[in-house]
Amino acid sequence: MSAVEESPRTAYAYEAQTIDGQRFKGTLEAASAEDVQAKLAALQLRILSVDPTAAPPRARRGILGADDFLVFNQQLAHLTQAGLPVERGLRLIALDMRSGALAKAAEEVARELEAGTPLQEAFSHHAARFPALYGKLVDAGAAAGNLPGMLFNMGRHLELVTRLRQALWRTLAYPLVVLAALSLVMLLISLYVLPRFEEIYLQFRLEPPLITRTMMVLGHVYPWIFTVVAALVILLFGVLIIRHILGLEGHAGEAILRRIPLIGGVLRASLLARWIDALRLSIEAGLDLPRALQLAAEATGSVPLTREAAGLAAIVQQGRPLSTYQGRLIPATVPAAMELAASTGDLPAALYTLCRMYEQQAEHRLRILPNILMPLLMLFVGGAIALCIGALFAPLLQYIRLLSSDFYF
Repeated sequence: MSAVEESPRTAYAYEAQTIDGQRFKGTLEAASAEDVQAKLAALQLRILSVDPTAAPPRARRGILGADDFLVFNQQLAHLTQAGLPVERGLRLIALDMRSGALAKAAEEVARELEAGTPLQEAFSHHAARFPALYGKLVDAGAAAGNLPGMLFNMGRHLELVTRLRQALWRTLAYPLVVLAALSLVMLLISLYVLPRFEEIYLQFRLEPPLITRTMMVLGHVYPWIFTVVAALVILLFGVLIIRHILGLEGHAGEAILRRIPLIGGVLRASLLARWIDALRLSIEAGLDLPRALQLAAEATGSVPLTREAAGLAAIVQQGRPLSTYQGRLIPATVPAAMELAASTGDLPAALYTLCRMYEQQAEHRLRILPNILMPLLMLFVGGAIALCIGALFAPLLQYIRLLSSDFYF
């Protein structure tokens, strides 16, 4: 092993300059400042300064997360804006991250680009690590001569997607935790409390009322129900994780989730906002409307939306007015507004307005969702606890009344 490899790695902040004079800054981990200079020189960059700095956060191992990809896209946007070719920008990102899925993905795509692979094809070879829309939009942005602008727009789109998803999970996290805790409490009652009360009733030869007998039956069945439900939840999360790792599109339970009261409206508005924003990006990249409609729907991963977008694309290809469209997921106002905007040549601006409208709808419904869920949750939890207490002590109260009547007579 060489002396350089044996030396501890230090973070260095560098400032470099491209051939056409564009300056940019970054951070690399290397054994020495000379190692940093050698790496930058290999990328045909002029080194202006190299100084030790605090170590940057390490990339997470495994697949790319939403935050990792936002960082990746932002870095690539700044590097291409500085005039760096995509493959050299990817090399710099790989050197900066050094390890993890982010660095590996950037390194592999850069290697394919340097070998002459077309831009879209190079990204499509690694579709499991990049959104479905990414490679096509990067290619379209490069062809239009506005790759940095397209990458910055893509970053804003990814931030929208991440913000809506995180807001939904934050809203649902507390009710889900409370329900999980209640399920565990009910399991403990079924396993340890109900059998003891059942023994007491047998010893006193009490004939429990209907509510108590029902509770006893449920107590015998509930552990099996809990086991089955827990197994299904674990299986569901396992499938979601596997699908995420493999980069598979679509969600099997999407149609069911959209039909859940309160939550379904939020999911539908969020899905429409993401689709319309992706459609705007595709139109700004220079794609024709039929292809942009389908590509944007594919980027959302929604199978029903992809089917409806294909129907919209067929209407456009047949030369029929978009206002003739009738669907279940896409409201009629969306194609009508698109048709009007297309006739005035202002489709991207109209799509941005529609996206903001559905984004605000999703956020508004998310804000009022806790005000509805929390009282319902408290009523459910309180009712379940009151039912358990009443069912357990009803026979004892009945026995006390019998003793009292015998005492007076």
